[in-house]
Amino acid sequence: MDTPDNPGGQALAAVVAALTKQIEALDRTPEDLIDFDHIESTTGIPADAVRRLFAGEAVTPDELNHSFPERLKFLRRTRPRDDGKQYSGEQLAQRVGIAKPTMSALIRGDRKPNLDVNRELERIFRVSPGFFTMSGEEALVKALERVSDQVLVLSQLKGVQIEHMALRGSIAVGDDDLAQELRAALLSGLAPAAPAPDPQPEDSELRELTDTMRALPAGRRRSVMNVVRGVLGLAHDDGPEGSHPRK
Repeated sequence: MDTPDNPGGQALAAVVAALTKQIEALDRTPEDLIDFDHIESTTGIPADAVRRLFAGEAVTPDELNHSFPERLKFLRRTRPRDDGKQYSGEQLAQRVGIAKPTMSALIRGDRKPNLDVNRELERIFRVSPGFFTMSGEEALVKALERVSDQVLVLSQLKGVQIEHMALRGSIAVGDDDLAQELRAALLSGLAPAAPAPDPQPEDSELRELTDTMRALPAGRRRSVMNVVRGVLGLAHDDGPEGSHPRK
């Protein structure tokens, strides 16, 4: 992939190189740890093109950057309605809240969508914000950085007898919040447990006092508590009817 005049391409090349190095350090291959099909599903970039990037083969900008009609066609094909059928142009127009001719023009590429239309379509098809507006390089960098983060977790878990936990599936491709929470939980699990503090003398005395108070009859316990409150300068509870706390 040519990158000299393409900052997005340069960033992508750097991420691919760094991730490849991380994977090699684990004696694995990209095919072992990267779910290329899922990356295609979330970015619209063909899995074959991403594989070729990691193989060091040439990938043209046109293979990574698709037009709005191409991206919408991809989503209609890969994310059907609940009944398994594709959304029609009329159905999308109704869901988005625009006229059918406007949606038809968008599908043909005769018109460009505004941000509101993009956001609504991203919501309908349940894709990440920016699906229609990010360049292919930007979308792929974002997807691969998630995998890189999970490879880092795997490298830190190496030797903890769970190396078989592959990154394919929910661990690698879950939503960002879940992935970050999982990463934090896994890393905290690697940290040695802090030794339990030695019990302080006052702790045992407090427990003994508590057990003694619980063992007293209710009337006796109330009298003792009044004395304790007086010593601590706390307000007394109202006593039984007709009784009054001492002034």
